[in-house]
Amino acid sequence: MHEQASARRFGRFTVSSLLSAGVDLAAFALLCCLLESVIPTSAAILVATVTARVLSSLVNYLINYFLVFESKASYTRSAGLYTGITVGKTLCSALLVAAAVHILPQLPRLAAKIPVDVLLFFVNYLLQKKFVY
Repeated sequence: MHEQASARRFGRFTVSSLLSAGVDLAAFALLCCLLESVIPTSAAILVATVTARVLSSLVNYLINYFLVFESKASYTRSAGLYTGITVGKTLCSALLVAAAVHILPQLPRLAAKIPVDVLLFFVNYLLQKKFVY
């Protein structure tokens, strides 16, 4: 029975991650459309990227807190740990993808990013399960 509960939790985590990715992409696209007529394109992309990521992270944190892990941890503690893991995961992704492309210059960036981010997805789940919620 414990294995079934763990599998259901991991399934909910996966759905939460996919939903959050959708929020990130939708918010990015909408913000780019709204901002590009007001500020330079590069600035619009930067603002849209950061804003969309913050919004999608908030959505992901709340879904994980209430629905995935059904947490009873304090919001302050869990939000701080979640933020630290999210920032760390983002930096790890950037560094590992850059290293892979440096070692194998012919490797397309996306071909490097996909396996790195899949690996980090599993690490992220384990870290959130153990430390955040």
